[in-house]
Amino acid sequence: MGNDTVFRRAISPTERMYHPMRQVAPPFLMQLALPGDGALDPARLRHAVEVASAASPGARLVRSGAHWVDSGRAPRVIVVQGHTLSRIDLEADPIITAPLEPDTTVEVMLLTGDPVTVVLRVFHGVMDGMGMVLWMRDIFRVLRGHDPVGHPDPVADRELVRRLGAPGLPALMVPRFRSAVGAGRQRTGAPRHLLRRRTVDATVSNPVAKISALLAARTAGTTRVMIPVDLRRHDPALRSTANLALPLFLDIPPGLDWVAVKEQMKSGLRGRHELNQMAATRLTDIPESANRVLLRALNGLGARFGRNLASATVSHMGRFDLDELACPEFRPTSIFMLPQHSVAMPLLFTVLESGGRTELGVSVRNGDGVRARLDSLLDLIAAELEQDAARHEATASSVGRGTDGP
Repeated sequence: MGNDTVFRRAISPTERMYHPMRQVAPPFLMQLALPGDGALDPARLRHAVEVASAASPGARLVRSGAHWVDSGRAPRVIVVQGHTLSRIDLEADPIITAPLEPDTTVEVMLLTGDPVTVVLRVFHGVMDGMGMVLWMRDIFRVLRGHDPVGHPDPVADRELVRRLGAPGLPALMVPRFRSAVGAGRQRTGAPRHLLRRRTVDATVSNPVAKISALLAARTAGTTRVMIPVDLRRHDPALRSTANLALPLFLDIPPGLDWVAVKEQMKSGLRGRHELNQMAATRLTDIPESANRVLLRALNGLGARFGRNLASATVSHMGRFDLDELACPEFRPTSIFMLPQHSVAMPLLFTVLESGGRTELGVSVRNGDGVRARLDSLLDLIAAELEQDAARHEATASSVGRGTDGP
């Protein structure tokens, strides 16, 4: 293949910011897991990953100076015999916490325990969460015997925002926001971050607004929630797995209900406010070594004094029809995403819906007392969402029956 046809794109400022995170908050991976019924032939999975990655070369990138370049090599598929992911204390799981090889940006794990589970592990510097979902869908398309859709466009956030234009100025970033899990000193030998998966036995309307309001109700002062917005909404023809998400910040005063939070979110989306945040990535113009120092300082400020650039991130990754992902020998029974760790904010939530359930993946900066407060918070969120779904179902049932019957 000649150099003129090799996929390459500039590393965006957002992605430059993520490079030192591999050392500061390892392993700094988004991890998409699909447990299911049946078995997968490793050779068939490797073939599907190879075909899907050729159609979406963002899964095959290596760094070359200021650019990402297609290596031409499909991500490794690693078979781990007999391993089953825990539902709690995932920060102790040796598969989930393992770093990628230094020159690797993406890999796939096939865990053959009960249940059999496919895990996609992606360095956030090459894809955003939706890019990973698009790539995953193509892998399962190939497993079902179809051609991949493919996402070959060498476009990331900066190029798209330059074309679209930003309507205003970025939000001021000052580390002053508290967290619903509080703060605590980080002890030597203890995990720096905790990872949780929580299943809510219902799907609910407006989960991002409701989770954000619940977090604000447990936080002192104004809560700032970061909502990653998929920039592909501005160009539906764009086919790229690159980082194409920018934050919409919601500043939520105490007592604001989820309906008002939803209106604040809708207003920001109508105004395209997420595009303004591209300008905030100019911070990455400093050398990576200086960026690492800054990131460690932000982590210390949050852990010791409870002062953060944001209170939490809440990211909705979509609603999935599991039958559409099924192949003859394997049917996913759920899908969940474990977010990457952060140092600038203490809480990261991913929300995925499938099979009548809502899966929450949570990364949390650890510290004295955080574990107990986190588990209490997740109990509250799960209970509130399930109760909300039950109320909605009861109301819908009552309306469906009408008021004139016996």
